[in-house]
Amino acid sequence: MASQLLSELIGKEVQLYGEGGISGFAGKVIAVEENLIKIEEKRNIRIINADMIAQIKIKK
Repeated sequence: MASQLLSELIGKEVQLYGEGGISGFAGKVIAVEENLIKIEEKRNIRIINADMIAQIKIKK
């Protein structure tokens, strides 16, 4: 995924889905560097490889 496009998500609540769309993570994007996305969940901070993301849903 293009890091420029992912950088626009910083500060937004999103749901990230992996390949196959079965599993996913929800949280606030707090950083994007190269092909990594850092999201803050309720109790955790998770770093996800952007190459493994198939779909991103942006919450309004």
